Amino acid sequence: MVNILNQHRRTHRCASQFAALIGVLTFACQPAHAVTNVVLFVADDLGWNDVGYHGSEIRTPTLDRLAAEGMILDRFYVHPLCSPTRGALMTGRSPLRTGVLIPFEPWFSTGLPINEKLLPEYFSDAGYRTLAVGKWHLGPNHVMYHPYNRGFDHFYGHLGGFINHETHTIWRGVDWQRNGVTVHEDGYATDLIADEAVRLLQEHDAETPLFLYVPFNAPHSPLQAPADAVAEYSGIRDLDRRIFAAMVTEMDLAIARILAALDDAGLSDDTLVMFMSDNGGEETLGASNGPFRDGKGRPWEGGIHVPALMWLPGVLEAGSRYDGIIAVEDLLPTFMAATEIDAEWPQALDGMNLWPALTSGEPVEDRAIVLARHNHEQYSIGYFNGAWKLVQMPGETPDAPAYSLFRIDEDPYEENDLAAERPDILERLIGELDAMPRAPIVGGDDPPIPTATGLGGPMSIPPDRRPVNRAPWAESARTD
Repeated sequence: MVNILNQHRRTHRCASQFAALIGVLTFACQPAHAVTNVVLFVADDLGWNDVGYHGSEIRTPTLDRLAAEGMILDRFYVHPLCSPTRGALMTGRSPLRTGVLIPFEPWFSTGLPINEKLLPEYFSDAGYRTLAVGKWHLGPNHVMYHPYNRGFDHFYGHLGGFINHETHTIWRGVDWQRNGVTVHEDGYATDLIADEAVRLLQEHDAETPLFLYVPFNAPHSPLQAPADAVAEYSGIRDLDRRIFAAMVTEMDLAIARILAALDDAGLSDDTLVMFMSDNGGEETLGASNGPFRDGKGRPWEGGIHVPALMWLPGVLEAGSRYDGIIAVEDLLPTFMAATEIDAEWPQALDGMNLWPALTSGEPVEDRAIVLARHNHEQYSIGYFNGAWKLVQMPGETPDAPAYSLFRIDEDPYEENDLAAERPDILERLIGELDAMPRAPIVGGDDPPIPTATGLGGPMSIPPDRRPVNRAPWAESARTD
């Protein structure tokens, strides 16, 4: 049975929730002008049907308000797993180019290649203060890969792919730090992330432009939420879904607190706020990707077509929807255009500047988009070209992958495989995909995941005691 931790929640939770939501109401009514600051929230393993504004039973009042007063991105695409998506976000480049096609495990010696210039580095070059609070997952064991050595002025959170939300541990080690120094503290990770972001905003000089990156670990497993938050979903019979829903609502409350602090700091008028999920949800662990097919780890729509929105009143029309395809790689050049940063790309980008399309409806030319992961010597890929989507899945051997073909504009739920009916299109798209250069898999030579069961495994709940810090990635220092 899934454990529910933190039985003694703060008694003023309801009062703080009300105050935070009132803060968002104030925040949402402010006028907006040119974009100066960017705040990016990322959820972990959140499915399409896990936000209120998509009709979910999960309550997300903050996200719902941002969606109502901002722009919903109806066709926002990411990669099937977290590290590939985060690498593409940070570089504007496809994982096929960077080689970041598998999740970085805590024992991996490698990370997002050092020759890649990252999103915070572009902001830093333009005089921005760059802050990261939450999950990194782009290189654990060498400080050269850590966020405070990749363009962020400040990092608080964890380096690995997930943690125990209460003890901040994985594999019996503490993975919770502030700028390379392990932090032993009590608290639910989502709350602590909000606490840190609020503190940083309170200390921020409003004259300095800001990039704030808040990648939550919620609602990634292990399924843990405060008991009172879970009790609010007593109407959901499935226990996993009940706890998952509570985790999402707690994340929504954390976002409300951060936005209220942004407003209190006088930064809301010219701040572009974005929210997205890093991949589809894992439906065996409480998530829901309906009505899309499948989920996390696979290139079907449920694994790569995720909730996303942007908020900037006065610039992005309230209650609007953008129905063109946006890939996570597009965010880097789009953010640069929105903030009018004249950036030069040291390497070719795969992302496209979509700011003119989002703000004034300028048409976007058809283009090819590849969303990929690698596993067991084979690729899983969703390849979009015009109205078509090619899905490549592992076959019986690496040399014989399985393919499916969809007219995705007419068949968004991937119910009608046209591979047999349109061999001409199938052959053309396979040829285009096979011709794309592919970098070596970063971390491909590292050992596989060890047994995940038993005390200390990633899904187990350690005893109620302060764990011994055995994690080499948590005791580190800057290289500068």
